[in-house]
Parts: sequence; C-alpha cells; structure tokens
Amino acid sequence: MKISIFVFGKTDSSYINEGISDFIKRTSYFCPIEFEYFTEPKNHGKLEPTEQMLNEAELYLKKIYPDDFVVLLDEKGKTFTSAGFAKQLEQWMNSGKKRIVFIIGGAYGIHPTLKQKYASVSLSDMTFNHQLVRLVFAEQIYRAFTIIKGLPYHND
Repeated sequence: MKISIFVFGKTDSSYINEGISDFIKRTSYFCPIEFEYFTEPKNHGKLEPTEQMLNEAELYLKKIYPDDFVVLLDEKGKTFTSAGFAKQLEQWMNSGKKRIVFIIGGAYGIHPTLKQKYASVSLSDMTFNHQLVRLVFAEQIYRAFTIIKGLPYHND
C-alpha cells in the first residue's frame, strides 16, 4: 500500500515545506508516501472560483487509477479524533487497493464532481489555509501510523 497526497500549486513557505519533509521522512518507515504537486496552469488565478476548482478536479482525475482508494480533505467531511482516524486509515489500507490518494483542494476547495464521487474527511471544524493543511495532515498521517503501531508519539 502506498499513500499519495495530491495538492494543487507549490507550497510557498519554507517552514511548511520543512515540516512536510520531516513528516514524510518519518512516515516512510511505515509506508511509502509522497506529495504530488500539481502545477497551476497559466492564468488559472484569473478564473472564477468554480472554474478553478473544475480545472483542478480535471487534473486530479487524470492521475487517479481504478485501483486507487480516494479520500478528499474537505471542511464538510467526516471528522475523526486522531485515534479514530488511525483506525479508519488502517481499514482503508486493508481495503485491497494499491494506493490511498488523499486530495487537498486549492484555495477554493474541491469541486462538487469530486465530492459526489469520493469519501471526505475534515481535519477540523475550523478553516485552515490550504497550504497549512498540507503540514497538519502530514503530521496526522504520521501520528496515525504511530497509533497503529503502538509507538510512543500520541498521548491520550
């Protein structure tokens, strides 16, 4: 099983990139994991928000394969405790699929066509910057693996 995290656009802040790299390195001891960055097309930022989300969805769909299990990160998705997310992640990993793809939407979120097709989770009832979510989610995946493996990182 492999984990891919799809994100749209580059991460601007060096501290976010450093944190993501750290958690990817830590998590890779448990499972192959990667962030896949999708390049913003020319003039993308000048489009209406719904057009931006549609363009992003089309790019994501080109990289999703039939044997992938896809989960969206969306503010209206199902919320979990860290332990609950670890349990859910373990179930997804045992689903028989080759890869779990998590999609973090761009600045305006995720297009409804993807929301209708795939499961979604929320990190919080609060709203986070889409770049900061990348770091928070990378940490939560690492935390989930330490919970699954019974390692001393997460404290109840």
